[in-house]
Amino acid sequence: MCKMISKLILAAILCSTITIVNADPSFTKNESYNQSQVSADIQGFGNEVLDQIGKSKYIKFDQQGTEYAFSIVRMGSNDVKYTGNPNDIKGVVFLRVRAYKDGFELPSQISTYTPSKYNNAIKIVKMDRNDERPYEFDLAMDGDKKIYIINSPTSAKQLLQVDEIKKDIPLTERQKKFIW
Repeated sequence: MCKMISKLILAAILCSTITIVNADPSFTKNESYNQSQVSADIQGFGNEVLDQIGKSKYIKFDQQGTEYAFSIVRMGSNDVKYTGNPNDIKGVVFLRVRAYKDGFELPSQISTYTPSKYNNAIKIVKMDRNDERPYEFDLAMDGDKKIYIINSPTSAKQLLQVDEIKKDIPLTERQKKFIW
């Protein structure tokens, strides 16, 4: 009887110390993906994703002790001044994307979204020409309305929806020991 109780206690201790690891969700290939598509081609799903993101001020993730956050806001049609051919931007929805690294705001970018090469995702594409470093990233939303940034078909990082992020610490404060 004592052996049986000790085995049950050992089993309970082992079960209580096992951590459950959630596997990254996998994203299937979008068979109807076409590189020339614009926002209007997926506006219904795109609006769902943007509405979900808009429920909080920021979406963020932590990586190796550094906090990365984004603020993504739809822009009105009169907020963007375009001097080229109006047909070039037909069906395009513009976004203002602000990125933060440990609270420090990086330059904001005018962006748009297009269909992604993954199902249940949109692709954010930088439209500003004033920066030599273009960016693109895929944002996915699952059935539970969780937002992910997709790294590859089998790797994604869940983004937390928050209203506050780290405060930026000025360089003079961060490096105080080196300043005389």
